[in-house]
Amino acid sequence: MRSIQPMAENWLDERDKAILETIYYCENCNMVLEPGDSDIDQHKKELPHHKMRKVFIVRCGRCGNTVTDSHAQYSPEINQFWCKTCLAETGVQNFHAT
Repeated sequence: MRSIQPMAENWLDERDKAILETIYYCENCNMVLEPGDSDIDQHKKELPHHKMRKVFIVRCGRCGNTVTDSHAQYSPEINQFWCKTCLAETGVQNFHAT
């Protein structure tokens, strides 16, 4: 049986520090919008059927590459995001057991 390491008490703060930027992405238009951009509200108002997603830009804690949150995973055990490439190299169980 594998021992489970306790999560850091401040894991949420650490995760938020690893997020470099937040952007919005319209899947229908294939368009990126910056937060605070007036185009976001206008886009939502004029095209309510479009699917807008909030996307986090993060840095991989292992290799240092910058990726979106959909191409990374966060481990509260080590307070880091790792990209899918690093996860594939080490394995998800090792990522959470580190």
